[in-house]
Amino acid sequence: MKRLLSLQDDYEVLGFSLSAEPDVISIKLRVPDFDMGELRAVQWKQRENGFITAEELMKVQRAGYQRPILVPARPEPRDVATLRKQERQRAFAGYRKPAWE
Repeated sequence: MKRLLSLQDDYEVLGFSLSAEPDVISIKLRVPDFDMGELRAVQWKQRENGFITAEELMKVQRAGYQRPILVPARPEPRDVATLRKQERQRAFAGYRKPAWE
């Protein structure tokens, strides 16, 4: 049950519903049909460079966002063990925290 409830932390989920009956547990996940990582890359590029191409803007708009700044940030997991695991992975990969964090 914990694993089912933590799916929102591990995956991009637009909607989540869980229903239980005496002999059935039903879960519905609504996931995007576009690549959120790619949209966040466009968002980051706009922040860094101050501009994006028309093709990148069209990708963002096809996903349902008017501007790249409106693309939501990746949700942070609430599970402490997952947060620690991510920090260890960043440390061993040579990730350096930006000064503003």
